Amino acid sequence: MTTPKLSALVLALALALGLGAAQTGPARVAQPARAVRHERSDAPEVAQEAAERLASQFMTQLLARRYRAQWGELAPLAQALWPSEQARDTMLAAKFQGAASPISFRLGRLRREAGWTSPEDPGASVGGVYEIPVSLTFADPSKVGPPGVVADYQSSGLVVARTRLLLGPQLLPRGGQVFGLRLVGEGPAAVDSPIITPAHAPAETASVPIVMYHLVGPFPVRAAYASVYSYDIDYELTVTPAQFQGEIGYLVAQGYTAISLDRLMDHLDYGLPLPPRAVILTFDDGFLSEYQYAVPVLRRAGFTATFFPCSGLIGITNGHEAYMTAADLRQLSQGGFAIEDHTYNDGTSLWSRSQAQIDYLAGSTASQLEAITGQPIQFIAYSGLWPYRSGTQVGPGERQLFSELAPLGYVGGLEDDWLPGSPWQESGAQPWELPRLRAWPNESLASYASVLAYG
Repeated sequence: MTTPKLSALVLALALALGLGAAQTGPARVAQPARAVRHERSDAPEVAQEAAERLASQFMTQLLARRYRAQWGELAPLAQALWPSEQARDTMLAAKFQGAASPISFRLGRLRREAGWTSPEDPGASVGGVYEIPVSLTFADPSKVGPPGVVADYQSSGLVVARTRLLLGPQLLPRGGQVFGLRLVGEGPAAVDSPIITPAHAPAETASVPIVMYHLVGPFPVRAAYASVYSYDIDYELTVTPAQFQGEIGYLVAQGYTAISLDRLMDHLDYGLPLPPRAVILTFDDGFLSEYQYAVPVLRRAGFTATFFPCSGLIGITNGHEAYMTAADLRQLSQGGFAIEDHTYNDGTSLWSRSQAQIDYLAGSTASQLEAITGQPIQFIAYSGLWPYRSGTQVGPGERQLFSELAPLGYVGGLEDDWLPGSPWQESGAQPWELPRLRAWPNESLASYASVLAYG
């Protein structure tokens, strides 16, 4: 016999999962996501079928621009990536319009994965998820940029997790917990999905400090170096573990939120609001010491970061320095961090190079990194110091470089500015001029704070 309490529970589950009538998308008919109480006794095929239905419903809503209907289908970890439900609606409407309007989708074969980690918080993860590949078709792919991004949207993935539902105590069964399926990875709708070049130059600006690290570890030993010059270079690139922990601790204490470059561009290109005290942490060259000493501290703080390895240095030992392997980079990419491009070896400046040299130093390196991580590479950290006092000052040579990088699929470039020459300033109209300042050895917290607050 069905009791009133059980009937109420079923109804509450259905409402919690956001069930409604089936909707028809241009590519397929999406059935309502079925309410499933997920406990250890659930048959795997039942949960898999429910995950597929949820994925189909979510994508059909994306095509219909019914973003608000998707909100209830997101797990709390996914909702936490957005400033608000309304902010998500506004950003997706701005991103997927005109030639970039989705007109159909195709779901691939579901597979079980060990877990999912938030792209903006390496400390937030969930285990035992279902991943469903999704391919998205745009209204006019020939007009969607940057080059290569259409292919990127052919191979994204929705990630579905078993989530505890928040129900009133009067609806809870004996045992006290009810589980349903929710999306943690939104595939093409995710906050970290590939940047699509806006049809019109955006007018948004930001003032986000972008800090650059290299070696994080013990100081080099002078006796181990053949020359003072090589020793001085490594020393000036080194921040000790104690100093790094102090700087990250300062950021946490002061209420900073570390964000990705994708998150910055979501603001500059589509108007997604930034956290009140956003900061971007970057690590150049791909040194193994970054993985050994910096990553554990970042994970404990819940801070994401962007790593810029040189493709020609992956997995090698060069003199006194060892570099991360492909497996290390892949693990970072899957664990809440971003991997972007820092050219082939950092020993050759990008300025005033031929197109063939640019293709070798940059374009081919992005392809290698994409093959390692399985993720699009859309940003490049220029090799060579920024040749001007101000990060916003450019000349004909830099403009030429920007025009050569854009066809290779990049959407923005990061400078290496030794000293503050202008206030922190990022602009959607000038994504190739993203300023960065180095963290220096033995830098006091007062000095570090003054750099963050500059301007």
